[in-house]
Amino acid sequence: MSRTIVSLLCALLTATTGCYVAHERGAPPPPCGLAAPTCVTREAPCDPLRLVSAECVGETWQCPIGAEMYARPWRDDRCLPLEGRAGGLIDGVHEAPVPVPIGDRCAWVVPGDDGLSLAFVDVAPSCAELGDAAPLEVEATDGYDYLALASSLALSDGPAVLVRGWQLDASAPFGVRGLGVGLSSVRGDTLGSPLPWLFDGDVDLGDAAVVWGDHVYAYGCPGTPRFLLEDCHVGRAPRGRERDPSGWEIFGEGGWGVGEPAVVFGSGPHRGPVVVDPRGGLVHVYAVGFGNTIEITRASRPEGPWSPPTALVGCELPDDDEDAYCAGPVVHLELFDPTRPGEIVVSYAIGTTASDGAERRARDPHAYWPRVVRVAW
Repeated sequence: MSRTIVSLLCALLTATTGCYVAHERGAPPPPCGLAAPTCVTREAPCDPLRLVSAECVGETWQCPIGAEMYARPWRDDRCLPLEGRAGGLIDGVHEAPVPVPIGDRCAWVVPGDDGLSLAFVDVAPSCAELGDAAPLEVEATDGYDYLALASSLALSDGPAVLVRGWQLDASAPFGVRGLGVGLSSVRGDTLGSPLPWLFDGDVDLGDAAVVWGDHVYAYGCPGTPRFLLEDCHVGRAPRGRERDPSGWEIFGEGGWGVGEPAVVFGSGPHRGPVVVDPRGGLVHVYAVGFGNTIEITRASRPEGPWSPPTALVGCELPDDDEDAYCAGPVVHLELFDPTRPGEIVVSYAIGTTASDGAERRARDPHAYWPRVVRVAW
């Protein structure tokens, strides 16, 4: 095949998904006479990929230092992660995998086999390539029965995870009682203690957190749900003071720290991530309480105003369980493909309020296993 034909083919591929997309990572760099390859990089292990320009060095194209030739980050449209291998079923809310930086790589943290401990598995290019989950050590486990992870953050002193502590309590609704919200540092393959709690039950900002500009923002939805939605508030702290309770202020009806806490959006129970959209602005993703869809809303600032919600994706629920619902969604920015910016990967858990729910889940765990799906956003 002549160089002219090869150049034309590469130019055509570059206009869509990039030349050398089908090549294995580590293939020899193309000569500068051909179309430039697509190069990508990410700021941190769980950050989204972004495109960077290749450089002509000598007679070949090279990706800049810290970048590499594009390879599709996730190949599946649908995945049941670690099905049959890990993931203790807790409550249909906290089972979807949460991306967390573990060392220099991005891992998915999931419930351990006992439903109370935590485990992690390195992110892979496809569902079938996920390895076996390993235990995630947690410091100072006294004072709570298990931790529910909301989202990981890149803080001034390193990666951390916003967590909520739970205690098993047969007298409480759904058999669990919330204890508080904290920030757990990630040190190697160990999750630091969230104690003392950053927020107690009166200021429960444990549903989502995001770094935006010079502040860390956290969202919580205290109070009684109305129409299966919860009224959610937002607080912020300057970067570097996010572990100090006195560094936080709540967005009020009169502005930051002024008036009663303002309702910024509605959300479902326990987890409704807020993330920076790689294309600009922020998005909030949530599942209506005991509902069957994942919703999305957008804003240009963490405090809003937020747009009216629209349905992002319908949940795949068991056909024979009218009491099944989806909950606890996660946005997987680590799987964002900059050559396909109209798509995003999300995960969600499946629960049920059926009186025989435990028997149903034990009998058919496949039907209730968390889903990881690709959606248009």
